[in-house]
Order: sequence, then C-alpha cells, then structure tokens
Amino acid sequence: MRPSNTKGRNAVLTVLGIALTASLTVPAYAADYPNKPIQMIVSYGAGGSTDTMARIFAKHAEEALGERIVVVNRPGAGGELGWVHLANSDPDGYTIGLINSPVIEVYPITRADTVGYSLDDIQPLANIVTDPGVLAVADDSPYKNLDDLVSASQTEPGTVTVSHEGAGGDDHLAALDFATAADIDLNFVSFSGNAEATAALLGGHIDAFEGNMSEAAAQINEGKLRGLAVWSDKRMDAIPNVPTGQEQGYDVITAASRGLAVPAGVPDEIYEKLIEVSQKVMESPEFKAELAKLNMPLNPLYGQEYADFIDANYERLKGMWEQDPWIEQ
Repeated sequence: MRPSNTKGRNAVLTVLGIALTASLTVPAYAADYPNKPIQMIVSYGAGGSTDTMARIFAKHAEEALGERIVVVNRPGAGGELGWVHLANSDPDGYTIGLINSPVIEVYPITRADTVGYSLDDIQPLANIVTDPGVLAVADDSPYKNLDDLVSASQTEPGTVTVSHEGAGGDDHLAALDFATAADIDLNFVSFSGNAEATAALLGGHIDAFEGNMSEAAAQINEGKLRGLAVWSDKRMDAIPNVPTGQEQGYDVITAASRGLAVPAGVPDEIYEKLIEVSQKVMESPEFKAELAKLNMPLNPLYGQEYADFIDANYERLKGMWEQDPWIEQ
C-alpha cells in the first residue's frame, strides 16, 4: 500500500481554500461597486469637445451607477499627461479616462523611447463618438471641389496651405492621407485650435481647413465655410450636402474617435459592469439627443471590439510612420 501523504493533502486543501476565498471575494467586491465617487480623467482642457462630451456622459452614467463621477482635467503634452496618470492608476474601477484615437496610438509609435505609457497599460472600455474629418474652404474660395484643389496643388506643388492642430493629430493625419491618395504636396500649417485655424481661413491666410465634422458643421451649414469632403464611407446627416472623398475618387476614410478606458487589470466583474453602464448611457434617447446637438456622431464599440479597433488603428499608423515619418526624428 502506498503510504499516505497527509502533508501533501493539507497543502492541496490550503491552496483550494485560498482559491475558493478569492473566488468569493472578487464578486462580493464587485457587487458593492461603486461605493465611492469615480474619477474620470480628461486629458484636455475644460470646454473643449472632448471635455464637453465627457461631462455629458458622466452626467448620464451617474444615474446608471448611483454614484458620483468627478471629471478631472489633466491637460498637457497633447494628452499624454492624462493618459500616463490613467495608466498608472489603481485598477480598482474608481479611475476611468477619456482616450482619443488616433492620438493615443501615435505617441507610442513616434516616441517609443520616451512616451510615458504603452497601450498595454490601458484597457479600452467603450468608444462613444467617431467624428469624421472634413476638408473645408472659405465660401468665396475658388476651390469648388477636391479636384479643383488637387489641380492647384499639381500646378504649384506645396503652395496650397492646409491647417492642422499638431503633427500626428487626427486632422494632420487626415490631410496626409488625402495628399497621399491624390499624389500631391500640401503645405501643412499648425494652429493651436479650431477657432484659430478657422479665423485664419476666413481671413484669407490659409487655403483650406482640416478638422472634425463636429467642429465645422455649424459654419458649413451657415454658409461661412464650403465643405469639400467628409472623410467617411457615407454622407453625414449633420452636413448632408458635403460629398465624401470616395464620391470624388479619393479613397480616404479617417476620423477622431473618443472613448473610455480603464487601467489594465481591472477585475472582470467591474469591467463588465462599466460596459453595461456605457451601453445604458449610449442607448439613452436623452444622451443621443445631446450629442446630436453637438454634431457628434455616436459610434458605440464595447470591450474587445473597441480594443481591436485601437489595435488595428495602431498597426495602420505604424505602417504609415515606417513608410514615411511625418515629423523629423
């Protein structure tokens, strides 16, 4: 008869007991979540489009969660400071953050040795808005469509000036995509924000404005700007008279997406609860109506689907960077 191993059995029972305790503790913790205010980090200043959307979402999510959500603005370094804080926060569900694509993917590509976070440090939760790019000119511009602008650039390469809000930002990358598709050289001019760029356009200091649809829709509909193209796969309800780039023969689809993320490692039960809350908010007619007033196109993506979207965008941008870096290294 094989000798009994009492010590071994006791060790196994101890391990099983620890595992059982852990399995009981996590759901209990999740069931009690949340029991204190949640911090929502916005990596840009108060009053901007990201901040405005965040505060609208937070207002509706508070009702669904039954707990207060405190929006904390942490601007700096084009969003990096806030994302570093998010990545380094405790993964307990009490810190969530707004992430902006493609900018959050760009920094690990262009500054891999110095950026303070990696995409593995952040767990995408839910995309809220996907705001397509728009190329617009002043209403009195000689450019009536994309072909007019392309012809001018072909005649005098590098002379057509187009605004953007920083190298590697969504509007800069959209203009780069268009220039590549049209095989032209554009003169990119950086501005600190949409208002400054629009003022320069209306003042005749630049030829074209590249920005998000939500930023340009009101002035396009008021007749102050002429939308040459929206970079989406279909026309947008907010600017129905603006054709897509594809309609005009330029296969460009690009946008700025704004969504939610948590630090990597948040317990599954809490992560799933936050997804459920996000779904409830985005299915709310009141929330949809508030975004519609801001011309922000709702585009819900949840959990792994949103993570796959971020990863795919990272790979696309990495390929662009390796082929032709858009800033001096």
